[in-house]
Parts: sequence; C-alpha cells; structure tokens
Amino acid sequence: MLNGSTLNGSALNGPSARRAPAEAVRGQAYTWRLRLLVGGDDLTAQLTGGVDIDREEGAAGVAGFALYLPPGEPVVPTDWVGRSVSIDYISRNRAGIVTESRRYTGRLELPAWDPINRLLRCECSDGLQQRVEGMSVEAIDALVGGAWSADLFEPADGRSRWDYALERLESRPASLDCSPAGALRVTSWYAQPVPHFIFGAGTVIDGSLQIELQPLGSMTNCVEIEVGYRYPRLWQYNQSWSWEHPEYGSDGLQGFCLWRVWATELPTTDMIEGAVSGAGMQLVGGIDGYRLPLTMANPCGDGNPWINSFDNLWLSVEVTGARRWVQTVTEQYTLTVTAPGGEAEATRIIARDSASIEIDSQRADDWPDSTPGGSPGAQDLSDESRRQAALSCLLQGAATTLIAAHRGTTVSWQTPTDLALGVDLTHTLRLDDSVRARGKCRRIVDAFDFAAGTAITTLSVAVMRGGGASDPLVVPDAPATGLAPLSPGDSVLPTQLGGRLNHPITGEPIPPYDEELAGFSGNWDANDDPVADDFPREFVLDAVEIPAEYTDERIGETAAAYAVGIPNDLLEL
Repeated sequence: MLNGSTLNGSALNGPSARRAPAEAVRGQAYTWRLRLLVGGDDLTAQLTGGVDIDREEGAAGVAGFALYLPPGEPVVPTDWVGRSVSIDYISRNRAGIVTESRRYTGRLELPAWDPINRLLRCECSDGLQQRVEGMSVEAIDALVGGAWSADLFEPADGRSRWDYALERLESRPASLDCSPAGALRVTSWYAQPVPHFIFGAGTVIDGSLQIELQPLGSMTNCVEIEVGYRYPRLWQYNQSWSWEHPEYGSDGLQGFCLWRVWATELPTTDMIEGAVSGAGMQLVGGIDGYRLPLTMANPCGDGNPWINSFDNLWLSVEVTGARRWVQTVTEQYTLTVTAPGGEAEATRIIARDSASIEIDSQRADDWPDSTPGGSPGAQDLSDESRRQAALSCLLQGAATTLIAAHRGTTVSWQTPTDLALGVDLTHTLRLDDSVRARGKCRRIVDAFDFAAGTAITTLSVAVMRGGGASDPLVVPDAPATGLAPLSPGDSVLPTQLGGRLNHPITGEPIPPYDEELAGFSGNWDANDDPVADDFPREFVLDAVEIPAEYTDERIGETAAAYAVGIPNDLLEL
C-alpha cells in the first residue's frame, strides 16, 4: 500500500499528485440566501425558521425545513409526499461575486401539518435505498463492483437489491451514497495524500472542534476464516477375469475338438453376466472368448457330426466388470488476515467468519448406477471458479473488516458554509487549526438559521491509523487430496469338474468341491462311478476389496496468512 492506495492502483505523478488543494480563506464577509424548489416550484419565500441538511457516507441524505402556507387555499399534506426537492446555497462576497452551490437533492418523504401556525414541516430523503432497490442486478454490479459469491449469499433474484448491494460492499473499503445533485456513487474510504481542501487557522468556529477517539475494543486486528469446500470424486474401478476350459488346449475349432473328446458342462452367458453383477459390478462391453460352435457336419475331420443348438455356451471367457462409487472430498481452509497488532496473541482482537461450500451434481447422484465406460480412475467434480470466487470474496471481506475497524476516530469542526462550498463526501480534508488532522470526509451537516442569520457547516473526517504493509490477497492452492491409482485386479480363474471319482485323462483322484474357490465348476459328461459327487454348475467371480481410503471422506487441509496495512493519516493534537 502506498499513501493509502494499493500499489499500481493509480498512476504515479498522476492528477492527484499534481492537484493543488483549495485553502479556506478566513476574514471574508458574505451575504447568503437559499433557493428551495419543491416539485419544480420556487418556495423560497415561504421558508421559515431554518433548514437542516445531513449527508453521511453510506446513508441516505436527509433534509428538514418548514413552509408557511398562507390562508385561503386548502392544504392536503399527502399531496406533498414524493415531490422533488432541491436546495441551493447562494452567496455574494464583498467584491460582488455570486457563488451558487447545490447542497441537497431529494424528495419530500414525511410532511407534518401544524394547523395553529399554518406550517408544513417537511422531512426529505434522497431515497438512496429505494433507488438502489429499483436497479437491476447488472446495474448494481457496474455501480458497486466488489466481490460476490453465490456460495456465500442467497441468490440475488427475488430479494432485496439493497441487501445485494451491501453484500458487494462488504468486500470494498468504500461507501455507497448520493452526491448533492442526487447522483449515486461509490466513494473510497482512503484519504488522498494531497488534500482537496485545507482549513487553516481561524477557519474553525470557536468551541466547535470535537475529537472522538476510537476505543481499543472496536479495533479488530485479526480475522480468522474457516472454510469447508466439499465436492464429489467419481471413481470407476475395472477388474478383468479370464477363464478357459482346462482341456480346451488351443484356440478356435481345434480347441473345441480337444474338449469334445472328454466333454463337460460349460458356463452360459447368463451365468457369466450373473457372476459379474453378483460381484457388485457392471459388465463393461460384452463377453469375449470362444463359444461352443453350433451344429456342424464334420467339425473335427473325423467323420462325426456335431449337434448343438445352444449359442450361449463358452469354452473360454474374457470379461471385465466395473464398479462405480462416489467419494466425498473436503478441502479445509484456515485463513488468517491481520492488521498490525493482530499477529501476536497478547494484542489480538479477533473477529471470525466461516463458510461451507458444497458442489452438488446430478452426475454424481446418477454415477453409481450409470452404465460404465471403459476407462477406470477418478474424476473430481470440483468447480475451480466457484472455489476462487468464494475464497476471494471472504479474503476481501476480511480485509475490509480490518480497514473499517481502524477508521473509527473522527475529527469534527464547524465552519461558515461559504468556506465549505465544494466540499463533498468524496474529498480529503486537512485541518490546521488547534489540531492537525487529515482524513476522508465522512459527514457534512448544514444548519441554516434565518433568525440568527447564520449558515454553519459541520465537517467530519475519518482518520485511519495503523501502519504496516499489505500482502496480495491471493487465493491459496487447493490442498493435496489425490490418491494413487488402484492396481488392476486381473486374474485367471480356475476350474472345478466333478461327476467322476478320477480324472478321465490323468487318472488322478478328483479333489472335493471347494466352495471358497472362484471360477467355473461343473461336471464331466461321462461318469465313472454312480457314487461320484456332482459339483454345482456355477460361475463365480472374486471382486477385489476397495481400500477404505478410496471410499471414505477424503480431507485435505491448508492454511494461509495475509497482512493488511492501514494508512497512517495525520493526527496531531
């Protein structure tokens, strides 16, 4: 931060550096009057008592006056509601130079009728909130700027536009108000290094100087932010199995001829597909392998025909199943934003903020039951733009909170209105009369008393104090939450064949059926003993167990710290 402005935020030696401040000159005499227009009619002559105008940063400007309404015409106070109001200050100095200054523009909001004195007392407002309510979201974005995130606030549609504007202002060290002419504008809180107006010795009305120092308890110097950012991670794990009949021997028809010598039961397509679903998986693609051929006249060249009408029997199988699941990933952020004094625990005055952001996705809802593709692995349904927008909004809001907490000191003084003409809430003022102070103007109050003939303006400036330098409010990188790819679960399935006591080819005893063993089990067609046990005809697949760290919530944590510098505005008592 350089002189209260962000580095590279404005051109060095630009217009603000070349501008010469206007210095109020004491010892001048003026004659003054007001011009009041209500609904376009000049009612200046009917003013009585005086006029008060109060304009403050971030608030609607108000004005009050009383009009004398002579007898003879009926008075309908409600007809006055909503009429336009403008107040101009007109003065002439000794040299005869006339100066006009618009002091207020608004509408009559609340008339009150005094029938005894025939006075219509009028309360006016510039309608700041109502005018913003009438704006579109796009117009507010263009006017206010700032950061905003749909993950931190309610949707803008269908609710208060004023609240929406204030939400955007939470991330800006600035205020939204109206100019004396009624124009909406956003004004920065920072005082400029070169003041717009200087009030030197003799320009402050005696006894009017007031200094309101900010108490320590309101000077927040540390904002701690905790954010949980949650999104789904889509997993697909593919597992492949291969099986071939132990007597298949070789590929194609030649293998069939080998199997035919000692034929056995074979797995069916339905059995294989059922085994995949029974393992908690879905079939990827189709079943590859070699089917038992249909009827042929002489397939093996031995003169023996082959009769078969079933096209769903397999001599060899290649099959892949996929399992899909959704893992929740939570990124936890601890962000600390400090102003000078907020780093040490002994001097820390803390404010806290938190947010929970969750990425919802219909794709994630449908994922476990959807038809799998062929590519295994993980896919994060994170939304980087939403993460960036939300965290940036929180960081900027924290910085604004710290800046606001260090501008609570106010210096106020009264001066003749003629010396304050041109002063607006956008300006930087310097006071060099009993007190030396420089700050951004935060309030202007005009008091015009017709009986006393006085026109007095009270000026208030906000003085920032703190020091230090600012870090860029860069959103931290996401914490590491990745996992190594799951190893493929390819496996070759065994075969169990029963219905005989001894193996027809090797002659060895056939071991008993093992129900824990995956693969295919069935029986030989030729039985060598009626007491031989038949094995169940089934096709079973063994699914790999997924480690818990791939299914349970995955949490990653990161922390970041940022410093926010506060300008040291001039304040010497």
